[in-house]
Amino acid sequence: MTVGKIDSTERPQDRANVALFYATSSPTQVFNQAARQVAQEEEHSLSENARTLALINMAMSDSLVTSFPNKYHYNFWRPETAIHAGGDLSWSPFIVTPCFPSYPSNHGSAVNGAGEVLRRLYGEAGHSITLTNPAVPSIVLQYTSFKQITDDISDARVYGGIHFRTDQEAGADLGRAVGTAVYKNNLRPAHDD
Repeated sequence: MTVGKIDSTERPQDRANVALFYATSSPTQVFNQAARQVAQEEEHSLSENARTLALINMAMSDSLVTSFPNKYHYNFWRPETAIHAGGDLSWSPFIVTPCFPSYPSNHGSAVNGAGEVLRRLYGEAGHSITLTNPAVPSIVLQYTSFKQITDDISDARVYGGIHFRTDQEAGADLGRAVGTAVYKNNLRPAHDD
């Protein structure tokens, strides 16, 4: 976990930027911002846009509701705890470690739930998405696909030193499954009956 250490010299600046950005930006903030931009690009109706926002927020909420009990079922330690137990008591993460178990990642599950819905509604790529947050005004992130966003969020948690990659992968799998179920079973357009 050398890349997640507070003073790591192995963490590239772009990964430090995503770690800082996503430490202050919730999945809800990120994917609502992305969805609004893509909806404006696509020029869908008000009711289609409302459905999109409702579905991605359902997917994020349901993903978190699913992720949290699993955290306490598996009760897997965070990198900081594991590294301290291994004898390196001086190790500190780049961003603040949350106060609950690591596996699966909540960010990983929520963003992949929303990303799965958006992929099904708008396609994976070919978008123009700019993410900003006033809490980190010097960091502006540009994306052309939803996968780029979810991959950066996964990296952010690892390069931030608060998750193992396996936490992110499990969260992503869980989120995509929940996003698929939400898309297929909720708020279906009338013509799908």
